Amino acid sequence: MAQPAATSALLPLPRPGTPPFDIPFSKGELKPWIARATAKILTELIARNDAAGALDPNSQNSIFHALQPPSIGLASYMDRIVKYANCSDECFVCALIYIDRIIQTRTSFVISSFNIHRLLITSVMLSAKFMDDIYYNNAYYAKVGGVPTGEINGLELEFLFLINFTLFVQEDIFSMCKLWLRASLAAFTSL
Repeated sequence: MAQPAATSALLPLPRPGTPPFDIPFSKGELKPWIARATAKILTELIARNDAAGALDPNSQNSIFHALQPPSIGLASYMDRIVKYANCSDECFVCALIYIDRIIQTRTSFVISSFNIHRLLITSVMLSAKFMDDIYYNNAYYAKVGGVPTGEINGLELEFLFLINFTLFVQEDIFSMCKLWLRASLAAFTSL
């Protein structure tokens, strides 16, 4: 079976000459909606990729790929991460940017229902470590994500290689993502 074509990037990139948009979120404003919006965005992405053939477990093999898609839905999984990870709102914005970086730079790596859960918990964990002053250890995130501690350690290293160890997010990209996410949140409130 042919490899499915990688889906275009999740996030709109700022155009040259476009001023950065800095729309502040109030403390805790994003968390009640972030699970819903992120799950919706990622669910649409994996639905497109799964329909294009990414459901074939033999089409890709990486440390992120499960033998079968997890039984927990992505929205419930994201709710669990939001509830127990205690990350700042900014971590969830950066986590989405990190996943988008994989989509943009690793065109042979197709995000699907086989790998999104592990990608998501790893992305949030790395974002919390980079963005927040206080964060949990890998064993805690492993428990939140439902994976063994040894596995989350391997996922962390592989994720860092996938994004070329680039955890820093430029202010214009971060601001654009916040703007886009806010617009997406407004669209999703009627769900």
